[in-house]
Amino acid sequence: MRRPFALVGFTYLLAQVAAVFLGLPWALPVACVLLFLMGVSLMIPRLRMGIFPVALCAASLAFGGFAALAPAVTLPGEELNDREASFVGTLEEAPYRSYDNRYCTIRLESLDEEPVDFRVRLLVPENLVGEAGTCLKGKAHFYLPRGGDGFSSRNYYASQGISVCAYLYGYEPYQVIPPASKSCWHHIQDLRISLGEAVDFLLPEEEAGLLKGVLLGDKSGISPELTADFRTVGLSHVMAVSGLHMTTVANLLTAIFLALHVPRRGRAVLASLGVLLFMAVVDFAPSASRSGIMCLLYLAGGFLSRRSDSLNSLGLAVWILCLVSPFAGADVGLLLSFSATLGLILCSGPICRRLDACVSSWKYGRRLFHAIHVVLATSISATLFTFPAMMLTFRTVSVVGLFANLLALWPTTLLLQFGLGAAILQLLLPGTLAALPLALPAGWLAKYLCTVVSLLAQIPYANIPLSMGFVLLWVAAVLFLLAFWLFMGHSKNSLRIVGWLSCILLLAGVFSYQISRRNLTRIAITDVGSGLSVAITRNGNAVVIGCEGYSAQAIKEELQGQGIRSLDAMLLFSHFGEEAHNASDVLETFSTEKLIVPSGYMDDFLQTRVDCIGEVYSYQNWARLTLGEAFTVELVPGAALLEANGATMLFCSADMQVEVLPKTWRSPDFVVLTQAVEGVAGEYTILSMDEGEVQEAARGRRNVAVTAGRGTVVVELTDEQTCRIRRDA
Repeated sequence: MRRPFALVGFTYLLAQVAAVFLGLPWALPVACVLLFLMGVSLMIPRLRMGIFPVALCAASLAFGGFAALAPAVTLPGEELNDREASFVGTLEEAPYRSYDNRYCTIRLESLDEEPVDFRVRLLVPENLVGEAGTCLKGKAHFYLPRGGDGFSSRNYYASQGISVCAYLYGYEPYQVIPPASKSCWHHIQDLRISLGEAVDFLLPEEEAGLLKGVLLGDKSGISPELTADFRTVGLSHVMAVSGLHMTTVANLLTAIFLALHVPRRGRAVLASLGVLLFMAVVDFAPSASRSGIMCLLYLAGGFLSRRSDSLNSLGLAVWILCLVSPFAGADVGLLLSFSATLGLILCSGPICRRLDACVSSWKYGRRLFHAIHVVLATSISATLFTFPAMMLTFRTVSVVGLFANLLALWPTTLLLQFGLGAAILQLLLPGTLAALPLALPAGWLAKYLCTVVSLLAQIPYANIPLSMGFVLLWVAAVLFLLAFWLFMGHSKNSLRIVGWLSCILLLAGVFSYQISRRNLTRIAITDVGSGLSVAITRNGNAVVIGCEGYSAQAIKEELQGQGIRSLDAMLLFSHFGEEAHNASDVLETFSTEKLIVPSGYMDDFLQTRVDCIGEVYSYQNWARLTLGEAFTVELVPGAALLEANGATMLFCSADMQVEVLPKTWRSPDFVVLTQAVEGVAGEYTILSMDEGEVQEAARGRRNVAVTAGRGTVVVELTDEQTCRIRRDA
């Protein structure tokens, strides 16, 4: 067996991803089955000495390890869900901003005066100031992150070692106690903060936010819109601290020590220390740890005068990470980093050679093509191998992914190099212009990336959701065509045929999908916790009803997935607070011809988006919107009634009072509730609320569908008055 670590590491990671998807109840039975199959393979002479027993053993250990270790991470959250408790904990980092809120990660030391030891993601007030090592005492409400098995928020936080989320009560006093002394870890966190502050000082806000995301993996300064655009064009892996970062750090340090005439082994040791320090600065993120371990193995090979094997190094790195954390397979950054690295190792070299062979007969332009073929090969390899991870995690397929990688690869590399150099110089020589020659090109590159990504994201169907039925068929067809190409002997003609057929099938799929969606009214009740956030689309037209819930991201992704660029109307149940904030977030991306709100003064969030609004209407007791002959919406305080394709759907917000509803509204075909309501009954009930509230609200009702962290509920109505209800996870 030439590469044992590659076999064990890759198998262990894939098995752990499968365990995360299947969930804890399945882990132990699957581990036992795999162990039995390993025993069977050892009894067969032809298989005994092959890779099957090793692979089955690794997979069995992965499932068994998940079954044994996962409860230690998840159990505290399950016990604390929807509870209030007094706590004492230590901040592991300074509070940071995300989606207009401030969060920090704390390690709890006691809970209701009982000793504990686990990590919590805490929502903190604006005026709370602290640093790593600060002791925090107060009273908080604890809750589980949203989602169940698979790539959910709950499992993502579990991959970071976070068991539960919480928020401080604004009316409860809290106590902040600065640390008496700082440990080495706290000094490293201070270095991370200082690097971020140096970037903020050197660059404008948007460019600084992107550079901190690329350099440090800190996405707090990146707008949700830009984050969504990176996801749309298939460049999310750019935000994962990966091999590019470690290679840059190692090469930079090696060059410095070489200039200082440090011996070869001394350079390897010092560069290794620098890589370890950078891993600590980025908080040992799984993707950074994977690339850091590989880089350390490479440097160790140089120290020992041995050549390291890339596949073995990659396998050993992911195996170590999976052994450390049972939820490592749920970390999207690790999967994207692993997939891209595997693609580069396996495919970039052969693609380069094949591209060189294609232009070997050229008289002109051959040298220029040789200069860019590495970029092309790297982009193709990274795009192909990250495609499955992107599809599984984000439930979408980026059509412009390859083109985006071609345009972004080298600018990202240069941005990282210039940005790191500028930040270090600003720290070492503050108050001087030493960092300016590096900061200027870093700012231009960051602006270039923001512009390119935003433009590509606006291309119609740049990102196709899996909810479009033809996508999975198209993926299966492409895999079949690739298998055909391999069977035909890797010929150039067959490869061209495969490429053209793939493009034709995709275009045909998009076209046929659009034809099939004509005159279809799609009502998407997005999963936003306890609140109403509904997108109604038909033939390219779109209306949003309500923007309640914890975030506007879900409804924005729904609209983008349907190819919507602007809204015909937005109807709100209130004009202040959470809903106004979410509505303004939506209007940053989608302009609207009409905004219909209750009478009264609009929140400042909405006032800042007036330029994106064609007309603003306010209503006191009743309002009505008609969109052609497609559907009508009537509003009363706290509720809306949709009439479309011969069906009626009643939306009840949290502020609705049954007394204000007309009697004809109280028995619709569909009713959407955000809380337990009596006096309203529909043939079908959709509960848009958190999981803890579902049982009471569903009591006595039939044909119930719930969001509750499980995904968007979609109702499709045709002109033939047929109905289809399904879920987009």
